[in-house]
Amino acid sequence: MSRRGFVERTLLDLAEIIERTVYAEQLARRPGLLQRIDPRVKVVVLSFAILVAASLRSWPTQVALLGLLGALLLASRIPIVVLIQLLLGLPLVTLLVAAPALVLVPGPELVRLPFGASVTTTGVWSVLTLFLRVTTSIAAATALVLTTRWADLLRALRTFRVPLLFVLVFAMTYRYVFVLIELLQDLLLARRSRVLTPMPNGEQRRWLSSTLGVLFQRSLRTSEQVYLAMVARGYRGEPRTLRTPTLAETDWLALSLGSAVIAALWLVDLARL
Repeated sequence: MSRRGFVERTLLDLAEIIERTVYAEQLARRPGLLQRIDPRVKVVVLSFAILVAASLRSWPTQVALLGLLGALLLASRIPIVVLIQLLLGLPLVTLLVAAPALVLVPGPELVRLPFGASVTTTGVWSVLTLFLRVTTSIAAATALVLTTRWADLLRALRTFRVPLLFVLVFAMTYRYVFVLIELLQDLLLARRSRVLTPMPNGEQRRWLSSTLGVLFQRSLRTSEQVYLAMVARGYRGEPRTLRTPTLAETDWLALSLGSAVIAALWLVDLARL
């Protein structure tokens, strides 16, 4: 495969990263169900959902919680294609990693395999439980990230006394990563426009080493420029948004109803043990 093909794929991947993030910000501005709820309420309820998802043991309650989160995502006008990509990527990888537990975990035999191995009922249940827990946790995190603008999310974190240093690092990283990706895109595009034939391996390594050096130097200068630009626009360390500081009646309703439903699922799961 040619070097030009590698560069083209790299450019497309970098452009896709930017497009996905911009698209996520657009989803957070849609008039959906979760978009109307205060970010502080979503942080509390969805974090509680993640904690409960990690402790549920019976598959009916796990499926019920996953179905509830899926319904909330659909009511928030999140496209089904996006949900499939997010909710099947990491869970499928988790399923592949946990697949050996089907045979290694001792228990009643379910299916006889060659070479004296067998799939156990306990192993199947362990893999299924892990898969549902991961999928449910990702669904809750997806509901929080895709329906909340970044500035609102940072503001909500500060409301819960998350240290300012961590919030500042998150804010700087979020803004600076786009500048760094665009800078890398420019370097790769400049190389592609000046090369007509594949470069020798030695020349390719020298170009890569020099590019990394240039990228490091520019990143140091750019990081300072990004911070100064943020300060010039009124940034003083505390994230600020246009949302009112008080919770509306719908926010209190969402907080009480969401917490009650998740707690009820947790109690039902305990009662089934």
